[in-house]
Amino acid sequence: MAQRRPTMHDVARAAGVSPATVSRVVNNERYIRDETRASVERAIAELGFERNEAARSLRPGQTTDTVALVIEDAVNPFWSAVTDGAEEVARRHQHMLVVASTRQSYDRERDLLRDLVLRRRVDGVLVVPTAHTQRDLHAELGRWVPIVFLDRTPAGVPADAIVLDNQGGARKAVESLLGQGRRRIAYVGGDPSVSTGKHRLAGYKQALRRAGLPYDPALVRLNAHTVDDARVAACDLLAGTAAVDAFFADNNRMCVGVLHAVRETKVGVAAFDDVEFADLLPYPITLVTYDATAFGAHAAELLFARMTGADGPPKRSVHRTTLVTRGGR
Repeated sequence: MAQRRPTMHDVARAAGVSPATVSRVVNNERYIRDETRASVERAIAELGFERNEAARSLRPGQTTDTVALVIEDAVNPFWSAVTDGAEEVARRHQHMLVVASTRQSYDRERDLLRDLVLRRRVDGVLVVPTAHTQRDLHAELGRWVPIVFLDRTPAGVPADAIVLDNQGGARKAVESLLGQGRRRIAYVGGDPSVSTGKHRLAGYKQALRRAGLPYDPALVRLNAHTVDDARVAACDLLAGTAAVDAFFADNNRMCVGVLHAVRETKVGVAAFDDVEFADLLPYPITLVTYDATAFGAHAAELLFARMTGADGPPKRSVHRTTLVTRGGR
């Protein structure tokens, strides 16, 4: 009986690395640690592995010195800061950063990623996923390049991700309003199926529960996607019979909409994310802040680590948040 020819998976097991890393060594790609390359080459020699040239031609062994960042909204200052941090890391690694936005559309996200990975051959991707399931798309593209998710963690996808402390930050912000004596705290937020929104709403509920207050769905407005959506939602709550005495907005765009609605009132305001020019407000608001530039840089460092041969299970890093008061000075 003819002896079975060793496969790339056999080499990966012998070297203690992933098949993707073996592929990068076989294709003589640059971004591989010396010790990893030596381990793979030793396993190849011991097993007598011979690469399949036809399969190799499907993914030429060359890099483009570019990485991609696919964000949600290029206009939002938060994503501008994230881009700045990621770009600095890419420059340090002698790569160009290409930036695109999904505008919260899964179809646009899918088309962008396929174009960037399969046609433009970027060396790695940072992506803020939409609410749509990501399993099939990641299975299709993740075998070509490393992918790191920012801000959100898609369910069922085994990939690296860096997120904010969404639940903890939201809980602390609502607790600050409770500490001011507020008891009818409304919530204005975006898509609850996105992990950030889900966890921030959970933090809101947790703060109420700890204070012995019931969760009242009548005080909650979700699926607001623009500043004007948030303004309309907040005005509706103020005009109703709910006796709202404070608002928690689950991101900076929601906060701007809420501020438009409450400017003639004395209700309290807290929000997730920092808000431009908040220090100029005549009254104080509480904000959940963090270093968005460092957040982008951290994600890019994680991506380049994978690109240079880092193995091991997917990593999920949680970026800490801080509570600050702006305005009223």
